[in-house]
Amino acid sequence: MLRFAAGVNVAPRARWLLLALPLALAAAHASPTLTWRWPGRYLFPAVRHVPGVRAVGLTFDDGPDPAALDPLLRQLADLGARATFFVTGEQVEAWPAGVRAILAAGHEVGLHGYRHDRHRRLPPWAAIADLRRGRAIVEDATGRPVELFRPPYGTFSLATWLEVRRQGWTPVLWNRDGRDWAPDATPATILASLGTLQPGDILLLHDSDRYGTPGSWRTTLAALPRLAERAAAAGLPLRSVGELLRWEGR
Repeated sequence: MLRFAAGVNVAPRARWLLLALPLALAAAHASPTLTWRWPGRYLFPAVRHVPGVRAVGLTFDDGPDPAALDPLLRQLADLGARATFFVTGEQVEAWPAGVRAILAAGHEVGLHGYRHDRHRRLPPWAAIADLRRGRAIVEDATGRPVELFRPPYGTFSLATWLEVRRQGWTPVLWNRDGRDWAPDATPATILASLGTLQPGDILLLHDSDRYGTPGSWRTTLAALPRLAERAAAAGLPLRSVGELLRWEGR
């Protein structure tokens, strides 16, 4: 028998249960991070590709950024492209006009949380509070309900995952990452990282350097014309995730 404080005797089997419980809770908390691998992608499904759609989903994370947004919106207009912007609540809170400009230009807004934190490192209540605070700020700025959500760094915690389902949001990831946030990124490396485009692909890019390399959005901006050329050559217009989901199965 194992004797704990206050003279409580605990049988060996109970002792192992007590020791295993924190490990089990920690594993459950982090389990949705497996959404990128089997069987996590079946246990915690998220949109990362929309098969059967003759278009490509263009997405930008981390904004809205006052330095980057206007030139980016002009570039997208010139290219005839539409995109989904996954915005952080703290960025919208600092500059609510930015998220309204995104919508006015014909693009789509999704939630990226309030802060750009790894949710598996947050206690469950903090992760839930982050999502709810971000939702309130974005909905107040746009006057529209949040429908799409992408977690920072593409990883959920169990609390995040359950809150997303509770809110009725669609979790969105990606299947092609331009790695435009990297210090050594160039337009050429972005295109190489995105690879050969296929119908229904969802592309990850960034419209702010707040959480990445300073000035990285300029590299992304320079890559967009060549990306649009590549997409047009494949007969795949650059569209928002919502458009791809509405076209799915048609």
